Amino acid sequence: MRAFVLLPLLSLALAQAPGLTQAEARLLERLVEEALPRDPGYLKALADLEAARQALGILGAVSAQAGAALAGEYGQVGLSYRLSLSLDLAELFRDRGPALRALEAQAEAQRREVRVRVAGAFFRWLAAREAARTAADGVEAREAELKALQARARVGAATPAEVLAAAERLSQARLALYRANLDLALALEDLARTAGLSLDALRALLRPLEEGGGTSVAPPRAKGP
Repeated sequence: MRAFVLLPLLSLALAQAPGLTQAEARLLERLVEEALPRDPGYLKALADLEAARQALGILGAVSAQAGAALAGEYGQVGLSYRLSLSLDLAELFRDRGPALRALEAQAEAQRREVRVRVAGAFFRWLAAREAARTAADGVEAREAELKALQARARVGAATPAEVLAAAERLSQARLALYRANLDLALALEDLARTAGLSLDALRALLRPLEEGGGTSVAPPRAKGP
């Protein structure tokens, strides 16, 4: 079927997306696989397609009627059975190709829609993770700056105003990290909801990617000076 031909091509396109590593592409494919059997629209499209396939051929044109009646003579009662079969020739030779292809296209469209939703949520999570990592690096840099100024101030090489300004920059960096962590948590919940997974199940899928490099799902809180 054409749908199965398109899947490897889409997988290749995802793997070649700018900035997407092979591990991230494999994870995205796994998330799509998890989402498809849980999507009502896709399941309905598959059911409609399967029902149409079952109706193909002679069995789809045959109708049967069965019944039972009481009949008897001379006061004796016995069962009388009847079974009738009818073959609708017009239905048998009707071309179901266009209708079947339409259902196949509908199922493939639902599959693509699921993939697009999961990919969008996944890329938003990647962006939020990168933003949190950048914010964590900013806190570390501001902490180092403040410590250096405090050391200089102790020997008279920096003014109290400079130390206060550095402390303010550290406070702003910590606020940015807090917001980035919040955005990352929301992106994680959105990805879990889109893939139809619990947060624990999603974290289990993300763990190999996180352990292989990069930041954790939630960057550690920065320590004070």
